[in-house]
Amino acid sequence: MSLKVLSRDEVFAGSPRWRDPGRSNYLAMYSSVFGGVVTDPALMVMPLDDHVINRGDGIFEYFPVIKGHAYCFDAHMTRLRRSAEIISLDLPFDMDTIKQITLETVGISGSQDCGVRMFLSRGMGNFGCDPTTTAKSLLYVIVLKTTVWENFPARFLKEGARAITSHVPLKMGFYAQVKSTDYLLNAMVDLEAHRNGADFGIWFDQDGHLAESSTENVVIVDQEGILKYPTFAHMLRGTGLVRGVQLAAELVKTGELNGIRQTNITPYEVQESAEIFGLTSGSVLPMVSLDGRTVGDGRPGPIARRLSDLFEKDMAEGPAEVRTRIPYP
Repeated sequence: MSLKVLSRDEVFAGSPRWRDPGRSNYLAMYSSVFGGVVTDPALMVMPLDDHVINRGDGIFEYFPVIKGHAYCFDAHMTRLRRSAEIISLDLPFDMDTIKQITLETVGISGSQDCGVRMFLSRGMGNFGCDPTTTAKSLLYVIVLKTTVWENFPARFLKEGARAITSHVPLKMGFYAQVKSTDYLLNAMVDLEAHRNGADFGIWFDQDGHLAESSTENVVIVDQEGILKYPTFAHMLRGTGLVRGVQLAAELVKTGELNGIRQTNITPYEVQESAEIFGLTSGSVLPMVSLDGRTVGDGRPGPIARRLSDLFEKDMAEGPAEVRTRIPYP
């Protein structure tokens, strides 16, 4: 075999074939490596020796943009900063600058409805593990054509999803509080679920209490009509969960819920609950079976459906504190 040595022009041709998969889904990318934004997917690249690639040494956030407004933007930025503090990752810019870069990148994309992924990396260096070898941290912002409603199949809300108890080891201690790019265990949870004919895997902690799923927080509604969600000892403080709990307070006022409680939740309580559903980035994901056992009447429950409606309204016309306007050119 004789390998071809490629030129710069051949790799970054006008329409390189290697970039065809997913081409239409990437609208804009900011990179602090280059100091600007590109809109050609072929130019949306990262250095191979970036520690976020070869060591998973970095953090990320995802948030949806609905009708020209970033949803729960400040909450995501607060968690981004907190994740950086926990792993001693110095920010490449102050937070106001990071926010402005992110919003302007969305504006350049021109999209009113999209998804945004942000990555903060330890930076470029050698291929070693030592985080002190990098010159400086790096920021990447990618605008995706996919909207929040396209992240999960529509059948989840109409028919419900299937879940299993996961046997993949749970992230422990402060690792669970960091939205790290190292999602190997999370990926294994999804793989285990798919291999068992399910849509989601659910983690329980070492004491047997409900934790979370791979990319979703999990809550239940018990037989007394109380919405219960786990403590944050062994799981990520999800922005979707936090906002969902705030929205669910309206269902307490209307009498649809009899209360909301953050507490340890046993497997028995989960199995005997009236409803189980996941919460993530404005999406409600009803789970109608767990380990082959039917939850409730086997259909998405009334609280999941009502909360989904509240999320949809909140994303489209909610208060200013959860809807940050995008500065379009």
